[in-house]
Amino acid sequence: MERSPLHSAREMRDALADVSINVETPSARRARSEQARALRRLDDHVIPRLEHAQAPILCVIGGSTGAGKSTLVNTMVGYAVSASSAVRPTTRDPLLLHNPSDAMWFDSNRILTSLTRRREEADADPERESHPHSLRVRALEAIPHGVGVIDAPDLDSVVDDNRALARQLLDAADLWIFVTTAARYADAVPWQVLEEAGSRGIETVIVLNRIPPGATQEVAADLNALLSEGGLGNAPVLAIDEQALEDGLLPRDAVQPLVDRLHALGADAERRSELAQQAIRGSVREVIESAGAVSQALDEERGAVEATVERIDRIGEAAGRRVRQGTADGTLLRGEVLARWQEVVGAADFTRILSRGISRLRDRISAFFRGRPTPSEPVEDAIEAGLTSLLADEFADVSDQVAELSRTDPALVGASPSSIMTALDPSERAQRVANQWQRELLAMVRSEGQSKRAGAQMMAIGVNVVGVALMIVIFASTGGLTGAEVGVAGATAAVAHKLLEAIFGDQAVRDMAKKAHRNLVEAADQEIAQILQPARDALPEAGDYARLTEAIAQASQQWSVGAE
Repeated sequence: MERSPLHSAREMRDALADVSINVETPSARRARSEQARALRRLDDHVIPRLEHAQAPILCVIGGSTGAGKSTLVNTMVGYAVSASSAVRPTTRDPLLLHNPSDAMWFDSNRILTSLTRRREEADADPERESHPHSLRVRALEAIPHGVGVIDAPDLDSVVDDNRALARQLLDAADLWIFVTTAARYADAVPWQVLEEAGSRGIETVIVLNRIPPGATQEVAADLNALLSEGGLGNAPVLAIDEQALEDGLLPRDAVQPLVDRLHALGADAERRSELAQQAIRGSVREVIESAGAVSQALDEERGAVEATVERIDRIGEAAGRRVRQGTADGTLLRGEVLARWQEVVGAADFTRILSRGISRLRDRISAFFRGRPTPSEPVEDAIEAGLTSLLADEFADVSDQVAELSRTDPALVGASPSSIMTALDPSERAQRVANQWQRELLAMVRSEGQSKRAGAQMMAIGVNVVGVALMIVIFASTGGLTGAEVGVAGATAAVAHKLLEAIFGDQAVRDMAKKAHRNLVEAADQEIAQILQPARDALPEAGDYARLTEAIAQASQQWSVGAE
């Protein structure tokens, strides 16, 4: 279904409003500014004008500091309605003048929605108290029907809010009256604005004020040349000579051409409509450009977030890989574990009788443990300590890397460190994982013993001893051992495997070892994932990129051919 220009403008507005740029990519700062400006243009000008094509056009009088904007307005209406002073800035809050017949259009928030309306009487004191973010509204018979006139703050004001407000008002205008002086018409700020007017295609009238006597022709010619270079060669120029003011006003004839132009617009509804449509097309083009800048920043942000996700994934994968290696390369069998296991089973004696048969080995083991209720506890404790230490080191390393990401990664630097770092100590995590894994391993041993009808042999030896033997088999690779430890580990691991084989059978032992190791690795992976999850949760959601892209495409298609 084909969308109307108004529908497309609203879609663009909603898509832009949904965007949140949170990552400091190279284009982020500019994009936020463009986003805010585009939303203001849509709210202040495009959507209201499309909703109410018959509304009065808005003429904004802007310019640089001390150019004489307020004096011009006062002269146009015949008395002081806007404060005029040598003290800068004079205009702090804008004044909107309109014909009494147009009051309905300007009392509401139809345009300039962010500004509070303050209705004033026609003869209100211009030296009134200033109210930030407000729009003074006054009805005057001197203003023609169908035209609203705003006296805006200085574009180059020393006050940041004034400069921003001046740009906002100009963005909302259907017609610009740009006031400058013979001494300042070539300044950078005025020309930046005038060049925007040229690219936007908005109707612009230039008031060249305070021309020294005898310099009118020369100054006007130079200004016209500059206007042509800036794409405003057709802009009419009203030249006003330097002259004394009477009661703060210029002579009436000095501004009469401008007054006549506004009254002619008031009498020509068709011409007003043309100006409004021209201004809309220019605004929409700039909104599309601004939306494109936002889209680029979103694309960069998505890339930054994806890169951060990859970094988080790599941290988790590397830690998991180290856990798998550390629990399978023999390092957990070194030192105290080997010594304690030999105390339990007498590995040196067992290795000499391994060749005498499984039954005799089983009998020897049963006899050895008879009358020793908890012979395996020292080994269990040593294995638990080694496993806990290995896991704690990995969990701590993951936490340290997450902390580093929170300080340096563009996608996370805006997040609170406390929201990323988990409260649980790595050692506590490791202890919990090790204890839970050992409990599950013993439960598996009991279950397997029952299913293999090996309960009698296992009970004679002890479930804990069988469990320790299984742990020895799991950790039995000698890849992480050196020197004499290799031979000792090999002998004791062989004893452990023969013990388990006598009870369960070779394949069952292999299956149990594989399953138990997999369970350990999975438990560690889950804990690592929990450490990393807050960092994942802290990653920003930028909004619907596809929605914004579609809105840009739709608006571009519509307004490339113009909208009526």
